[in-house]
Amino acid sequence: MRNDPTDFLHIGEQKGYIEFLNEQTTIRYIAPDKKYRFTNPEEQVRAKFYVELIELFQYPENRIDLEVRVPRRTPSDQADIVVFQDDEKKNPFIVVECKKDETSEAEFDQAIEQVFGNCNSLSGHYAVVVAGRTRRAFDVKNHKPGERSENIIAAPPIRYDTVEEWRYRKGDPNWELSIIDRGDLIRVLEKCHQTLWQGGRLTPTDAFDELAKILFIKIRDEKKARRDGEPYDFQIKTRERAKSVANRINRLYREAKIQDPEVFTEDIEIDESRLFSVVNHLQGISLNQTDLDVKGVAFERFLGNFFKGEIGQFFTPREVVEFMVDMVTPHHEELILDPACGSGGFLLHAMDYIRKQASDFYTEGTPEHYTHWHDFAKDRLFGIEVNDSIARVAKMNMIIHDDGHSNVISNDALVDFDTLYNQHRGFGKDKFDVILTNPPFGADIKKTELPYLENYELGKGKTSRKTEILFLERCFDFLKWETGKLAIILPDGILTNSSLQDVRDYIERHYQILAVVSLPQIAFSHYGAGVKTSILFLRKFSEQEYETYQAAINQITKKNEAIYVPRIDALEDERQSIIAKGSPAQVDVTETYRQQFMAILDSIDALNQKLAKTPTKTVQRLSAFFFPEIESTPTTEFELFNAKTARVELKAQTAKLNALEKEYKAAFKAAADPEWESEIKAGYKEQIDVVKEEWEDKNTEDIREWVRENANDPIFMAIAERIGYDATGRKDDVNDLNTICEEYRKFVENPDFFS
Repeated sequence: MRNDPTDFLHIGEQKGYIEFLNEQTTIRYIAPDKKYRFTNPEEQVRAKFYVELIELFQYPENRIDLEVRVPRRTPSDQADIVVFQDDEKKNPFIVVECKKDETSEAEFDQAIEQVFGNCNSLSGHYAVVVAGRTRRAFDVKNHKPGERSENIIAAPPIRYDTVEEWRYRKGDPNWELSIIDRGDLIRVLEKCHQTLWQGGRLTPTDAFDELAKILFIKIRDEKKARRDGEPYDFQIKTRERAKSVANRINRLYREAKIQDPEVFTEDIEIDESRLFSVVNHLQGISLNQTDLDVKGVAFERFLGNFFKGEIGQFFTPREVVEFMVDMVTPHHEELILDPACGSGGFLLHAMDYIRKQASDFYTEGTPEHYTHWHDFAKDRLFGIEVNDSIARVAKMNMIIHDDGHSNVISNDALVDFDTLYNQHRGFGKDKFDVILTNPPFGADIKKTELPYLENYELGKGKTSRKTEILFLERCFDFLKWETGKLAIILPDGILTNSSLQDVRDYIERHYQILAVVSLPQIAFSHYGAGVKTSILFLRKFSEQEYETYQAAINQITKKNEAIYVPRIDALEDERQSIIAKGSPAQVDVTETYRQQFMAILDSIDALNQKLAKTPTKTVQRLSAFFFPEIESTPTTEFELFNAKTARVELKAQTAKLNALEKEYKAAFKAAADPEWESEIKAGYKEQIDVVKEEWEDKNTEDIREWVRENANDPIFMAIAERIGYDATGRKDDVNDLNTICEEYRKFVENPDFFS
């Protein structure tokens, strides 16, 4: 693998091609004996390429000049670098235009026109534009002045030789892909993104989607089996047009989709010229061989620069992620899950933890060392992300870090388990050893929109519930009994709001609370969120512990039910009795009709007794209503000479009773007072609600008391005031999280000492 291009400055200084003066603010080019201000970004680009022309392209330093005046153009116009064919510097061969690394696509195109003008005026053979790692070379002499496509060459010729068809070749000491540092990688990624973003024509996530597809191809091409000396496919060869490059890249992408179908399904959706430019930015670097830590930080920083505000919810600051991973100490045989994985930060840091752990057991670079952490990444890291675009970010992040992407799925982690399991067999209940997550805050899961709310214990009877609350229950379902550990970031409201006591009760009934770490208000300010949060570290109870809790809860619930249900029933009966008697006006109606009913009912009663008949249900009902406390002893005497006469009289009295009841009902209904009835119902509802609330409070307090008496494990608690960065995301040298993690280790070893 060829050296990092930043080394060319060191090489140039060592070999005497250049020297730095005035504390490196000035650079002197020895052979042409010219000095320039090195603080200028364009000068830094020129210095590197100047040494590269000598070392890599093998041109004599005495034939290279700087700031060469261009004839037939304005006096101030000068070529940045010119390589001559003769010692007298009369015959220009290569003309170079240098631009700063952050040059935009439009500025780069302008530089191309500028270098063509200079090269044509100087009668040079080849023209090169260099903007950091983005370069483009042209054969000017053998083509028409306006040609900009068919005369592209892979690279300038070496020492006046012929132009090579391909520049980058596997194993070639001069033309192997470069390992790069973090800063260079960030700049390359940013340039690619800006090219694809097209000044706002695509959204940031759409632009990243396209970049992710191209990075995916780039990495696969680097890993493709090829012999030393064979060219890489991901590059622009000599005299190749944008259409040809696009066709090759699209072919590689289609092959990759077949071999790895779960990563991308859509085609590349950018035009040929944009794709050509992105290939130009990326072709000379090795993503595969660049150090994992460099790639990790660079990719994270690149993502952070482009995805903030609303999209920022998908990113948890690195310092917080590292702390949570260190606290749970994952093992290489454990299954790790993040059900709200965003860009994959927790999964990647868990992988990195195991990668460093591998060095404790095996020598770095050995197959055993690689297998230890790589198999963990491939088989034991799982993620769910509801946003499809961000899920692709996570997959791409995993691929860049050398795999693990195949266990990341895009779905709502709160849907039923069958849906998740059918999408990927790895997502089952009671399965995972460790869950690390920062669930989305504040979003309402509404029963009318997402019916699965009723499937959750914390959702039953609710019209809506916050996502972070349901995630507590979903994580419980995912974790293994007894040993499963959860590290979760939650808003402080869950720990403090009186209205969320049921959520705290749920936590105590399902988990052992290992630790609670309070984060400062600024923890997520950099990503546009100001909510105060804490990190909970929990252990899922064993089945026996859980059943013991449930049995105790059921016993407490039954005991209190026996006390409070009769009180509620008595109030219900009392309310029904009052409403049955009616409003004050209806009571007056009843009193008005009472004597008439009593006279008829008395006669019917006497006749029934004379005939030895049982009173009808209507008679019994009306008798109980109009004179319930009067003994049924008739006062009416009938002189009846035979049963037939008695039956006729009974029939007449019954008809009279029915007519009177009909008249009474109409009068009773007319005297109804809906407002009075509503007041009675509301009053009794209030009384019943008071009893229910008292019942619920008593139940909660009894359960809480039982928990206090039976779950008295010590809890580690800490407050982090400074966490390695400030509200703007700038680095802070103080990080309380490191100290807290150390203290927690001591606590785990000797909790009695802390208590």
